[in-house]
Amino acid sequence: RYLGRYMADNEGEAWLALRETDRELACCLLFVPSDLRGLLSDLLSLAHECENAIRIPSESMLAAIRLQWWVDALAGDDPTVAPLAERLHGHLRSGKIGIGQLHALIGLWQDRLQDGTQGAAGCWAQAFAMMPRIEERHDLARMAADIGRCFAGDEAPDVDLKKLRRQVGADTRWLFLLACLIRHGQTSHGTRTDGLLVWRMLAWRWGIRLPS
Repeated sequence: RYLGRYMADNEGEAWLALRETDRELACCLLFVPSDLRGLLSDLLSLAHECENAIRIPSESMLAAIRLQWWVDALAGDDPTVAPLAERLHGHLRSGKIGIGQLHALIGLWQDRLQDGTQGAAGCWAQAFAMMPRIEERHDLARMAADIGRCFAGDEAPDVDLKKLRRQVGADTRWLFLLACLIRHGQTSHGTRTDGLLVWRMLAWRWGIRLPS
């Protein structure tokens, strides 16, 4: 019972942390089963941390240090260096994800920093493509990449929403919802943040509730 309460608390904490960074992306995960929501929330939060590591510092050396800090934090013996690191260590202990997968995610931004030719959209495209593979949904990787590219860019995703709606399951429904939101924002209002009415409609359709 205690372990179940601990896991539920951490899943809620992970989602709330993502909501502080990206409210609409967090809303997508409300439609994901609770046992997967925490892991996805933390992976997306880690991707945001990597993006900030490159975007905020004024020098590339500082960006490289910040990215390496996350590699060291996940490989080290002290998971309490940051709340996100502690939660990710928990996912590692539970076997939900492997250290190599986390390093590969961070490595997307490290490669971008070293190569200099790939932008934010390319990193997010590859990061999003990783998410379905973690759940062994390789068939969605290409569509996820298109959605991720538009998530960090200025275009609506060039995906077949009807086809995607048929393909997704409970664990990957968030990709469909994010594609809908991006397309709605870009085609109707010009920004990704103008689609909150969509969430009310989807909430009515699927009957969701906020994490307790």
